Amino acid sequence: MGHVIKKWIPIFIATGSGLLTLAGYLFPDTTLSAYRDQFIEWVVIVAAFALILGVLNILRVHSQRIVNSAEGWPYSLILLVAASIAWIPPLFSGPTGSMTQGILDYVISPLGGALAALLAVTLTLAGVRLLRHRRDPLSVLFIAVVALALLGTTPLLGFEWLGEVRAWLIQVPGMAGFRGLLLGVALGTVVTGLRVILGRDRPHSEL
Repeated sequence: MGHVIKKWIPIFIATGSGLLTLAGYLFPDTTLSAYRDQFIEWVVIVAAFALILGVLNILRVHSQRIVNSAEGWPYSLILLVAASIAWIPPLFSGPTGSMTQGILDYVISPLGGALAALLAVTLTLAGVRLLRHRRDPLSVLFIAVVALALLGTTPLLGFEWLGEVRAWLIQVPGMAGFRGLLLGVALGTVVTGLRVILGRDRPHSEL
């Protein structure tokens, strides 16, 4: 009996819920869509509580590391301090969220710009090292694309056409690669969902 409760009942609930939700999307004009919407609302509620449990677990684990002075405990202290500070702006910003917006404008956005600049420098250095070790057409093409992408963002007089080349690189080959990645992620998600629905993968079961 315990084997049935631990293995087959979770599989039955997960498979039935997944099939009903999938059927609600395949047949949107039937009553199945109401069950689909209800299941999605339950998922949102469960996910919210799972997020709260995850945050509490992070606080518990890192608090124990600080108390026990385990290896890397200063990083745990920084994490807890940063997590505590992050709760302050939403509590005192009010409905306008001015304090939160100020942090986004004056802290997070400058840090993002600095990281983007470091990424550009890192790509340039990687390209130079690549040419030192490999001098084939693909390496030269990589350096040319990086150079055009970097120079296309700079306001150089007489080289405004570089901005158009950069835009073409982003919209045509760059977007093609990005769509390929999205298709791969979508197919992986579909395969994972089907394996869970068919009972091949059982993350919800102990057996």
